[in-house]
Amino acid sequence: MPSTLALAPTSSADAATAGGTAAMQVAADLRRRILQGEFVPGQRLKIDDIAALCDVSHMPVRVALQELEAEGVLDLYPHRGAVIRAVDARFVRNMLALRAAIEVMLTEECARRIDKRGLAELEALAFDFEAAAARGEAFGVVSANLRLHDAINRVGDNPEALRTLGRGSLLIQALRVRYGFGPGRVENVIAEHRALLHAIARKDARRAAEVARKHCEGARDELLGLLER
Repeated sequence: MPSTLALAPTSSADAATAGGTAAMQVAADLRRRILQGEFVPGQRLKIDDIAALCDVSHMPVRVALQELEAEGVLDLYPHRGAVIRAVDARFVRNMLALRAAIEVMLTEECARRIDKRGLAELEALAFDFEAAAARGEAFGVVSANLRLHDAINRVGDNPEALRTLGRGSLLIQALRVRYGFGPGRVENVIAEHRALLHAIARKDARRAAEVARKHCEGARDELLGLLER
């Protein structure tokens, strides 16, 4: 990845902007590599190696690692780089229990707040998920699912809940890319998405919450089953 630092800013303000942009690029690159399984739980990330890989100086790498530490993705150690957090069944169970509690609340609120424009966006994202599922692309399916639920959660309008929901979620998504879906699960997800959007369109908050809870519990049970194989 070309470094924005190579643009040689002419002022300290420009330098700060370029450094921030480089850090954002490094953070995005690290997220992508973790999601796709190139970097795995328990792996140590050295600042020198990441700087060389991303063609940047050490400073944006340090900033990027701090950002991912704040997101609950890795643990940062002074002068030693970082280690991606370990993932086991307990981690998955705890993360998805937290996700269920928050997403049920946000989905319920989404059903109360949604407007026609927001509903059209959700329908388009649900269609994207089904198209990715038809192509059989694990990464595409996981990404499309994440975009749909992110959109539902944003309508819930609770920044603090979103911040909590985001911690460590990348590691769960990476597990899903790695293990895929068991027999019949994608078809169940499609049916649940349709039921969820139907409830949201009717502004039936109680029904939307029920479907969201079932959806989260199904994801938890299936992912734990795949881990135990």
